[in-house]
Amino acid sequence: MFMFLYDIDKPENIMLMVNDSNICKGDIISITCSADGKPSVHTYQLFENDVQVPDSEIAGVWKRTMSVRGNFTYRCVANNTVGITDKSVTVTVNGNWYFFFTYLHS
Repeated sequence: MFMFLYDIDKPENIMLMVNDSNICKGDIISITCSADGKPSVHTYQLFENDVQVPDSEIAGVWKRTMSVRGNFTYRCVANNTVGITDKSVTVTVNGNWYFFFTYLHS
């Protein structure tokens, strides 16, 4: 009798990265999610404030245009045939900075 042992587990070592932490309204950010798993991760899902973001062309990578100010919680869910793992990050979007100069005539 032969016995095979397989090391299988849900995704682990999940990493969720945003390309810039100093974000202003109108900026485009890149969000990358990756994880290890046995078996390999087969899908990544991204949620913005608990609303699913449409899938991107590249698994685990999304681009978002930050059109409003505020705090946004991004949660990545990594899935394989054994289970799921998730990780969250909060992004703060500030308003645009405008500088006004006054020119006085004498």
